[in-house]
This record gives sequence, structure tokens and C-alpha cells, in this order.
Amino acid sequence: MGVMEDWVSGSGSLVDSWRHRGGIVRCMRYLHGPAAQAGIVDDGDKYNMEESMNPPLALIAGAAATYVSANMGLRRAVPSLLTRPLVLQLAACAPAGFLIVLGGLSSCHSLLLVLARPRGGAADGAGDAASPLGRELRARCGDALLPPSAR
Repeated sequence: MGVMEDWVSGSGSLVDSWRHRGGIVRCMRYLHGPAAQAGIVDDGDKYNMEESMNPPLALIAGAAATYVSANMGLRRAVPSLLTRPLVLQLAACAPAGFLIVLGGLSSCHSLLLVLARPRGGAADGAGDAASPLGRELRARCGDALLPPSAR
């Protein structure tokens, strides 16, 4: 499910992503640093990592709409900001920036969940051989990768 669908449906994945933001950032640094240098990231995982780093068009459009609405709202609500255009621009960028950060965090969290799950046919993961990257991610990022029902 995408970021915008999560937001509209009110699902807990955005809340989970925000709650585990430190672990997600730490794991993404590991993926792009030591894991890539050690060679445990295969080509399919590299492709997934590159795709997750490109924000979806809906997120960019949502951030642009947020910026425009915040700018117009601030112009109407606080007319004194019209004499300080730099302050107005910075204040209007804050909600859009937060939306982009939250969307990126959710995208990275989804990527980590996909990379850490066992590869194979069983839905519950029983009997599946985990990839070296999946084992390493589960060891390093444990709590950030647990589903909400397992906490």
C-alpha cells in the first residue's frame, strides 16, 4: 500500500514508521554503507533500494498542494508576513517538508520489511531459507521490523 493510501485509510503503518524512525534510519544507513560494501545486497535488492529512494508522484503532488495551501492560508491568516516573504516561505515549507519526510520514512520502512522477510513460498516463513541480508537486517533492526501484532 502506498503512502497516500495509508494516510487516507488511516492505517497504522505511518504511525509505526514514525515510532521506529531512529531504527529505520540506522538500518538504511547500514544498507547503503556496510551491507553494500560487504556484498550481501544482491541485484534484486539493489533494484528495490533504488526504487524506494524515488518518491512517488502522488507524494510530490501532495507536498506541492500542501505548500500552496499553507502559503495561501498564511497570507490570509497572518497578513504581517507579507512584509517578510522569506519568513512566509519558510513557514509554508514546513508542512510540505514534514509530509515528504513522513512519506520517505514510510517508504524506507516498507523496503526494510520486504528485504527482511524470508524468501520462499510459505506465507508464515516456516522452513524458508532467509537471505544473508534478511538475517542481518533482522539482527540489526529487530524492533523496527516487527509487525504491530508481535509487539
